[in-house]
Amino acid sequence: MKFLRYLFLLCFFSLPVSAGETSYSVSGRSDLLYGYSDVSSRYENFDKNNNYVGKFQLNTAVLHEFNDDYSGGLYFNLAGGSGIEIQNYTNGNWGKQIFGVLNTPFGQITGGETVNAAAQLQQGITAHGPLGINNSGIVDFISNPNWYRRTHKYSSFKTLNSTSMNTDGLAPKISYYTPQIAGIIAGFSYVPDTYSRTGLVSNYADYSRKDAYVAALYQEIDFGFASAAASMGYGVYHKTDKDFTAGLTLYHGNWSFGASYRKTYVDGNDNRIMSDSKNPRTPDWFDAYREGQAWSAGIGYAFGPYKVSLSYFEAKADNLPNKDEIFLLSNDFQINKHFNVYAIAAHTNFRGENRDIRNNNRGYAFITGLGINF
Repeated sequence: MKFLRYLFLLCFFSLPVSAGETSYSVSGRSDLLYGYSDVSSRYENFDKNNNYVGKFQLNTAVLHEFNDDYSGGLYFNLAGGSGIEIQNYTNGNWGKQIFGVLNTPFGQITGGETVNAAAQLQQGITAHGPLGINNSGIVDFISNPNWYRRTHKYSSFKTLNSTSMNTDGLAPKISYYTPQIAGIIAGFSYVPDTYSRTGLVSNYADYSRKDAYVAALYQEIDFGFASAAASMGYGVYHKTDKDFTAGLTLYHGNWSFGASYRKTYVDGNDNRIMSDSKNPRTPDWFDAYREGQAWSAGIGYAFGPYKVSLSYFEAKADNLPNKDEIFLLSNDFQINKHFNVYAIAAHTNFRGENRDIRNNNRGYAFITGLGINF
């Protein structure tokens, strides 16, 4: 990854740093959640009724304006969690994110631990509150056997967990975004090494250290009575894996409506999905997400300090019966600039490749909590 460091040093120090001003930014948030889960009686021995989850994030930045046309920033973020089901921070239960941004009249360059261009420009429903509908935190309260990651054991994603292109997660990469012209932005990312604990790739897969290319388009449209934002993304991973995403968000007054779709497939005979494995680090079908699809849809309303959304997520594997369904009703009320309170209700139905009790789960969850912003 030396070339990324050299590139950013070149970008920043080739400009007249004596001009302009430097500023600093520090912010953060923490969510403290309690949830009561009522799963079907068949699965009660595998899920707790009472769940406590704590998450925090600290964001720091150094920003510099070189002149009227050029500016940049270096960002260092920390995050962590307790009571989480999937250890998908960059270091398992906690993680860091380091990246840089350079803004020019010719577009924006980012490098480091960022999401790819398709994920960055992705549109769809905004699920208010702390859980989200993509890569949803609902699994901290009702576990999904199709999604599993333990830092020192193995990773297994038998279905997609997001309609956003999150295969590479926060794996270090370099991205370029064009200036917005007629409401359109194009983005491109190169990922030298696709493995990241924040993504879907297993560290023990034969293809985990191969590269990826991602391209994306974003467009804003104003209809007068309403506005819209649309996106499309296309990724090529490990030379064989193809990843396609599309999303649309409509805005009218305080209302928002959104939907998104994702399709993945393996093109070629290399790096086939592992259907029969003798390695405990790569169990059967651990990478079945590579041939599957997912979609989400929902509606949101925001008025003053109150936000509410109703959203739905579905994912399924093409080669297996595995399927996920999440219904999420989320209420978020901002008391003041420092505190939010949440009230969330969810229903999930997670189906595995067979009827084995360990491969399935279904139930309801009722969650409340406090968000602290600083």
